Amino acid sequence: MAFPSSKKTPRSRDLNRPWEAGDSIPAPEALHEDGDTGWALWHEASQQQERRFAPTAPMTQPPGMNPEEIAWAATQPAGATLLRRPLVSKAAEKPLFTLEAAMIVARRNNRVCPRPPQWDAFMKLLPPKKSLRGTQQPPAPATGAAWAITPPLTKRLCFREQIEWAERAGVLEAVMAFMQSMPEEEWLHMGED
Repeated sequence: MAFPSSKKTPRSRDLNRPWEAGDSIPAPEALHEDGDTGWALWHEASQQQERRFAPTAPMTQPPGMNPEEIAWAATQPAGATLLRRPLVSKAAEKPLFTLEAAMIVARRNNRVCPRPPQWDAFMKLLPPKKSLRGTQQPPAPATGAAWAITPPLTKRLCFREQIEWAERAGVLEAVMAFMQSMPEEEWLHMGED
């Protein structure tokens, strides 16, 4: 009597067949390229992707309209007055000073902020903001007892907030004049106490 062969026939390597215990787990074949070769392969792959799309062409007529509909499209009569925005002079459009220019003056020579007496005088230039909920005061300066314990960067940020407040309130020109009139010894600089 003949016994059946105990040898298993090798299975095909088709990835669509179900996995059985004992089968090897298929692994992707990864190519590792360095430097210019890898970049060239990436560039070639991206160019193949881009070639699929035709360049954009300008439209000759509105989409979804046949020639007859185009003839009856809504238009504006030739004699109608055009709605134009009132012309504003260029001097009124551009402010005399910008926030960037004010920050350049405020940071010149590694300045932090004005010293306490000058900072209090600076605060008098900033108007409160009025809203439906009442009035909102500008950011408070780090003067008085807060002066000794506030780090220079925090003072600088507080002063920046006040300059931004002045810009929004429309008093940046007065603030710039005040800052430019201050002598250098009335400013606190980085590294000073």
